[in-house]
Amino acid sequence: MSNSSVFSGRLDEFRLVELLQMMGLGSSTGALHLQQADGRAGIVYFDQGALVSCTELDTEALTLGHVLQQLDLATGRQVEHAFRLQTQDPLGKRIGERLMDLEILTEEQLGYALRTQTLWTARELGLWREGTYEFHPGEHTPPDFASFHIDSTRAVMEVLRYEHEWETLEPYLRDGMRTHIMMASLPPLDHQLVFHAQAWQVISRVNSQHTVRRIATSLHMPELDVARMVGPLVQEGLLVPVGPAGGPGLPEEAARLSMSNFDLFTLLIGFEQEWLKKKNPADQLIALTGFINQTMRSLEESCQANGLALAPDTLASILARERLLRIGDYQFRIVKNRIDADDFAAMCRRVLDGSGRGAIATTKLFYEQASDVLESALRAAFQAINQRVASPIERGQNQEAWEALFLTFRGETASD
Repeated sequence: MSNSSVFSGRLDEFRLVELLQMMGLGSSTGALHLQQADGRAGIVYFDQGALVSCTELDTEALTLGHVLQQLDLATGRQVEHAFRLQTQDPLGKRIGERLMDLEILTEEQLGYALRTQTLWTARELGLWREGTYEFHPGEHTPPDFASFHIDSTRAVMEVLRYEHEWETLEPYLRDGMRTHIMMASLPPLDHQLVFHAQAWQVISRVNSQHTVRRIATSLHMPELDVARMVGPLVQEGLLVPVGPAGGPGLPEEAARLSMSNFDLFTLLIGFEQEWLKKKNPADQLIALTGFINQTMRSLEESCQANGLALAPDTLASILARERLLRIGDYQFRIVKNRIDADDFAAMCRRVLDGSGRGAIATTKLFYEQASDVLESALRAAFQAINQRVASPIERGQNQEAWEALFLTFRGETASD
């Protein structure tokens, strides 16, 4: 199967385990989108047939925080502390990297946890028997995601083992690890109410944690081990499954950090209308500077709506990372995520408006250099925001709209 192949179908015809085999045999690169009728979704990313990431879009989905605690690599307090740091700098390092900076995790431990998260998510998606799938060739994870490869054969074996074991658990935990359970109002009359210590630990957390996944996280135990204990307790009538927890969407922490409420299209429409009014080179360059500042202002408003505080050096960090802090000998003055537009405008007009005939070539070169740097800076700000948008469909739509704006800057159209 070539990477250009686009195919789709129903999960009752081809299960995920069979699709994983196809991706591996075809050395495929792209994203496999899974969708259920209730709106739940999953995405599996491949690079040359190997798994590189797997995500379930569900409010009770497996997060890195869950995995770190279940593997006993971090405590709940440590994960929460890293999350608080991220809310103060949502476009900065991700939680795993922050835990490394705090010397709570090593690079090897973080890599192990991320690979575990991918495999455990894939095996949960492997239980889906209804819904649709669609392969999007060439679609990649956001650029700042951790990069690792899991051989498709290993993934297939993990999913098959999990399916086999879940056959005995499914009658009692029909919604997998997100099954919502509660204590039975009355224990069975013939039950002796004698438990081993770990079973009692599970029972003691049911009323506070509610789901298999959350109970496992609080106990610092792998969720499959906990499910093995919960299943028999349901069978004996001590615990009662009351349906699935959560629903379509993102876990609470991820939802807060997502840029899904960033109003990109209103911003772009404003940019386009403003750009069409600019007729001379100086005004166009100044307008680009203003677009960067407006993007950062909109980002701040989006963050505030989610209870986040954008770090005051975010723009400077983005431009420094991309080496976009200067145009020739001129360096941007950046204060609290804003380029000093007045300082730039003064410099710009000195170069472009104050030159004589002999300097036409110089001014032309300056305009080309300045517009290239400013457009790259605007693009870098956008990419930093867009890669935090959880939905790949929304990321793709944002990218298309953004590219159309840059065609407008060059006086082109999508059909040119």
